[in-house]
Amino acid sequence: MTDFDRYVDDSIGLIRDSRIKDAMKYCIEGGKKFRPQVMFAIAKGFGKNEEIIYPAACALEYIHTYSLIHDDLPGMDNDDFRRGKLSCHRRFGEDIAILTGDAFLTHGFSVLANSSYSAELKVNLINALAKYAGMDGMIYGQLLDVTSSHDINAEDLFEIQDNKTSGLFKFACLASMYICGNDDYRFFEKLGSKLGVVFQNQDDLFDIIKSEEETGKSNSDIRNDKITALSFKSTDELKSYIDELFADLKKYLTRAPFDAKYLLEIIEKMERR
Repeated sequence: MTDFDRYVDDSIGLIRDSRIKDAMKYCIEGGKKFRPQVMFAIAKGFGKNEEIIYPAACALEYIHTYSLIHDDLPGMDNDDFRRGKLSCHRRFGEDIAILTGDAFLTHGFSVLANSSYSAELKVNLINALAKYAGMDGMIYGQLLDVTSSHDINAEDLFEIQDNKTSGLFKFACLASMYICGNDDYRFFEKLGSKLGVVFQNQDDLFDIIKSEEETGKSNSDIRNDKITALSFKSTDELKSYIDELFADLKKYLTRAPFDAKYLLEIIEKMERR
C-alpha cells in the first residue's frame, strides 16, 4: 500500500460506521488511481513533493469512484463487474449503491474544504472540481452519451469524450497547476483534454480486444449498442488513431511549463496498458 492509498483509506475512516462506509471501502479498493498519478507526475515536474497533491488527488479519486458506481447502475450501463469484482449495486444493492456514490461525491468536496490549503486555493480547487465533474465536464458528457443516437458523427463523439472522460483529467491537470503556483490555464486544460480523449479511445478499443478478466469490468458497450470510437473506425484504424493521439500528446508536452519527464513515464505506461 502506498502512502497515498493510506491517505485515501484514512479519509474514509473518518466517516461514521455504516453500510455505506463498508461499501465505500469496497469500491475504492483495486482502482489504478491513474488520474492521481498524473497529478503526482506534474507536481514532481514542478519540483514539488507529491504529498502536497494528496488532498486534491483524494477528492478526485472519490469523485471518479462515485461516477463509476452510478455508471454501473441498471438505469445507466447496467454492469455487473468493476475493478475485478462485483459492482457496487450487485454487491450491496441498488439503494446502497446510489447512496454510496452520493457519499463519495460529497466527501470529495469535504476533503478539499478541510485540507490545509489556503482559502484562495481551496476556492479554486472546489470551483474547478464542481465545474469539470459537473455540467461543464463529466455530467454533461454523460448526458450526451445517454441521449445520443446512431446518427451522430465523429465530432459529436469527440464532444462526448472531451466532457465525460476528459472532464476529470482537466481537473487533475488544473488542480496540479493551482497547487504548484502556475497560471497557464489554457495549457493545462488542453493537456487534460488530450489525456482524456486518448484514454477513452483506448478503453473503446479494449472493450473489443480484451476480455472482462483483463479489463476488470463488464464490457457492456456492445450489449447496450452504445456509440464508441469503433462506431466510426475499424479496429486497425482505431489503433493507428490512438498512436497518432499519443504522438500528438508527447509533442504537446514539449511546451510544458514543467519538467515533463515524469508525466511522459506515465504516458508510456498508458501506451503499454
